[in-house]
Amino acid sequence: MFRAFLFSLTIATGTAPAVAAVETHLLTLTGHASMVDVYASAAPPRALAVIAHGFTRSRAQHVVLAEQLAEAGFLVAVPDLPHSVRHEANADAIVALVAAIVAERELDTLPVVLIGTSAGGLASLLATDRVPRLALWVGLDPVDAFGQSKRVARSLRVPAVVLRGPSGACNVSGSARRIAAWLPNRRMERRIASASHCDFEDTTDWRCESICGPADAVRQSLIVTEAVKVAREAVPD
Repeated sequence: MFRAFLFSLTIATGTAPAVAAVETHLLTLTGHASMVDVYASAAPPRALAVIAHGFTRSRAQHVVLAEQLAEAGFLVAVPDLPHSVRHEANADAIVALVAAIVAERELDTLPVVLIGTSAGGLASLLATDRVPRLALWVGLDPVDAFGQSKRVARSLRVPAVVLRGPSGACNVSGSARRIAAWLPNRRMERRIASASHCDFEDTTDWRCESICGPADAVRQSLIVTEAVKVAREAVPD
């Protein structure tokens, strides 16, 4: 499923919080090279959190969420998913990434939180039934156009949280509502009023905003804060 780290490059944290350091690793996941940012605080981690980005996006879209999760005591991995539309294959990569980090750092008792935005919400949900010690799944305006996640969602036994925006083209007419309805152990479903699909990226860009509508810093901060809050509640100190 994966091979060991090919190389590791420590990035100067600069404006990042002093409590968290970030490293970039090149991993081979299910036969595909993938860049992965790993955020860690100095203290032993309370859990591993993996953040999956949306369609045609990258790990650069979730810097703020990753930093804040690391500040809250999580070891955080944010990969560039290797596929654009092969969601099952991206789920395989997420499963392989969790296994690689757990093996590399000898963290085989650590709980795991999966977080995914848009198509990354779908990929991370599809990975939930194969990730050991899963404590929580969080979907940030997750998208599932064809009901691909229905079986896995209905069988999910850990808490799940869905934060979603109003119905629109970029979230496939609010498909997050359907996903939330399938979840048997939904802790929360919250509609973020007036949110664009880009608000669920904490570090968005003009390309997303030109297609899916402008982002708002207040809404972005609200979504990040809520995601960190539910992750901390799922894995108490």
